[in-house]
Amino acid sequence: MSLEQRGSGFEEQLRDSMRSAPWLGVSALLHALALLILSQFDYAVAPSAEPVTLCASPLDEDVEILVPQPQIPPPEPKVEPKSESVEPPVAADEPDDEFLRDAPDDRSSPIEGPLDRRAANDVIGCGPGGIGGGRGPRGGRRGGAPPPPPTEICVNRALQWLRRHQDPAGFWDCDGFPARCQQNLCDGKGGALNDVGVTALATLAFLGAGSTTNVGEHRTAVRSALKWLESVQDAEDGCFGAKAGQHFLYGHALATLAMVEGCTLSRAPHLKRPAQRALDFISRARNPYAAWRYACPPDGDNDVSVSGWMLFALFAGRDAGLDVDDGAIRDGLAWVRSMTDAATGRTGYHEKGSLPARESDALERWPAERSESMTACALLLDVFDGADARSADVSRRADLLLARRPAWDETLGAIDYYYWYYGSYATWQLGGRAWDSWQKALLDTVVTHQRQDGDETGSWDPQVDPWGREGGRVYSTAINALCLEVYYRYDRLFGTR
Repeated sequence: MSLEQRGSGFEEQLRDSMRSAPWLGVSALLHALALLILSQFDYAVAPSAEPVTLCASPLDEDVEILVPQPQIPPPEPKVEPKSESVEPPVAADEPDDEFLRDAPDDRSSPIEGPLDRRAANDVIGCGPGGIGGGRGPRGGRRGGAPPPPPTEICVNRALQWLRRHQDPAGFWDCDGFPARCQQNLCDGKGGALNDVGVTALATLAFLGAGSTTNVGEHRTAVRSALKWLESVQDAEDGCFGAKAGQHFLYGHALATLAMVEGCTLSRAPHLKRPAQRALDFISRARNPYAAWRYACPPDGDNDVSVSGWMLFALFAGRDAGLDVDDGAIRDGLAWVRSMTDAATGRTGYHEKGSLPARESDALERWPAERSESMTACALLLDVFDGADARSADVSRRADLLLARRPAWDETLGAIDYYYWYYGSYATWQLGGRAWDSWQKALLDTVVTHQRQDGDETGSWDPQVDPWGREGGRVYSTAINALCLEVYYRYDRLFGTR
């Protein structure tokens, strides 16, 4: 056989072999296809991958190809969005204690008084109920004038002292408060019949600093105090406390002011009922066409001191949208003005141009001529009634106050917390030189003489004040705290001069 024939026979034999063994081509094609597919992925081969037989070789040997198992990364930890840690206020419509749970059904209806609207809109011109100033309608600071840092320290200390000495029942025991002392027994007990009055003053101090029944560091103290006041209100005539002693109408006037402020600042309509009943009692206690003093039913006597507190309570009620006898405000203001001596500008206690009241045995220690408390009270009433700050009458009375600025002088009997309260709020309203001069004296006395030792820390001594025997340490601490809250408690009505 020739070489050419031999080659031709080999090629024919090879073609016959290929035709008789098609699996060899298929195997080659599958291998090529598998390699092409795997080249498209970037998997890492896991050490634990199991071998898989894809096909048989012509020599019946298994071809093992490792199929990688994809490595799934562990889930990232969930990161919660950061938020500021702020204690949410207790909503007024979500009762959180027995006091609010027992409220009447009208509690859900909003307070819609004109004073509350002014407070919410930050408009200057609210009345003396205190529902405004630097406080918002739900309590808390809204701005106001920035107080000097020492005054805020003093206010906080005073409120802490009051909170520590509050009775578990919610009131302040005028003569029994030392039972709450923790280190030593505080001195400075007051009169046993004055619990309503000092409880109201303490409540006003907490409200003035921004705590209400719903918000604020001392909201529990405010809730329990208002609850106690409501519990001692006469179910028939609306008077707070027993009609005992000579000065029970002082306590009622102060309690009415506290109840109205608590109702409006807290947006607590369930307090409208006791507030309204208290205002109605004030109207019944007034002498016809005149003002108030110690008796109810009225007996014809009037004095500026009791009448001042009654008028401020009526102003507060009117601005809160409650029903108030406008005639009582008109006639009461007219009577107070009739006690002002046009020549000197001094407002008398119960006679025109007379000196402030003093107990006969206190006159030597606290001479009445050292105080202009009735002049300051009458001036503040006129301010809230729309007096012109530029008038000669206002200037004359302001000069009287500046001649008797706060001074810590026990020998001269110049210490009079009651006078300093009214003087601070009157000169604050006037602004300008009157306030600048008064403020400096106030800081030099009230701030620097707050107690900072023992259980008395945060309080003021009552024995140096003409009314300390009646009101005691609770009275002196509450009223001095109110003095230092003057920067934001009420709106300034007509700016500065």
